Amino acid sequence: MSICKEDIGDQVLDAARRCLVRNNGRKVTVAEVAREAGVSRPTVYRRWPDMSEIIRALLTREVLGVVAAVNDVTPLRTADFDATVDVVVRVVAALRDDELVSALWREQREFMMPYVFDRLGTSQQGVLAILSDAIANGQARGQVRDGDPDKMAAMVLLITQSSIQSRALVESILGDEWSRELHHALSSYLRPPDDLPAAT
Repeated sequence: MSICKEDIGDQVLDAARRCLVRNNGRKVTVAEVAREAGVSRPTVYRRWPDMSEIIRALLTREVLGVVAAVNDVTPLRTADFDATVDVVVRVVAALRDDELVSALWREQREFMMPYVFDRLGTSQQGVLAILSDAIANGQARGQVRDGDPDKMAAMVLLITQSSIQSRALVESILGDEWSRELHHALSSYLRPPDDLPAAT
């Protein structure tokens, strides 16, 4: 039975993930990935021109897969306010713990840095779309403050992304309390002014 192109693509990405995790995030070659996948190098090159493009596709799949897994448990579209914030915090926790994402941030920072300073990746755009939709639905229910959902989603992405990328900077200060503090930061940013606790 022949393998369809989509199956071969997943087969190669699965192999790339195994190679990168096994190598603790350090660079691997297309030849290593092809050998791990049990396919020829030309088969890999027909879909991706180099290892960087393979990693980009793999990261997109990894990040959106984590988001989908958490969202399947508590769909953002229908969640109430606290549940919505909980889902976002759980996604951040899952990405902080993800072995591939963590390994790449440790060992291939030069590859990851453009997604911090220069451009939005496909996975970030996908996350923005999900966040914007959740914020718009929360606004329709009166649970999220007024504002442009796209702009608010962008700010939520900045806040949460820094919790993943810059975790080492404040690990000794926040420790295990980081998720509680992130929940509070997001709640304060998104909640309608009338629902905010009174200052003491």
